[in-house]
Amino acid sequence: MRQVFFYGAISLDGFLSTATDDLQWLFDTSLDKEFDISAFEDRIDTVVMGNTTYRETQRLSGAERIFPNKEKIVFSRSEKGNTIEGNYVSGDPVAVINRLKAEAGQAIWVVGGGEIVTTLLKHDLIDELWIQIAPVVLGTGKRLFEETEPVLKRFELVAVDKIGQLSEIHLKRIQKSPTGPVI
Repeated sequence: MRQVFFYGAISLDGFLSTATDDLQWLFDTSLDKEFDISAFEDRIDTVVMGNTTYRETQRLSGAERIFPNKEKIVFSRSEKGNTIEGNYVSGDPVAVINRLKAEAGQAIWVVGGGEIVTTLLKHDLIDELWIQIAPVVLGTGKRLFEETEPVLKRFELVAVDKIGQLSEIHLKRIQKSPTGPVI
């Protein structure tokens, strides 16, 4: 069964973007010149994101293709049909991810969309998270983890790395046995 990863950046106060979906604050954050995401990208063949993340990433990338050679699944309430190397989908993210997990392939990368991430976490469908924290406070915006009814999810800290001005934490979901204790 395929694994599901979240890999993305947030502000120090937990926002994915400003309230108007602006990501310039992130692009203004210096990375380590030696930083290379290719080892992570080699593990995945499908990228899942919300339409807002898709459009903003396309806009900031200009003519350069985003996530080349990866299938793109873009959640949208209004768009239908194909994207470059992928498709628009609507409906329940849990059903879509469960379908993708059952198919042959490499890991699935959830890039953005706080609503998508929160829903998948609630249903124990994200296996690992790589969260880069930028040293900037936005004060308001769109959160990575949206408010929801209380749900306790525990993760194991795998690593903490410095990537230029970003701090990256790598977390792995702790599995529970059928009887309940953490294994």
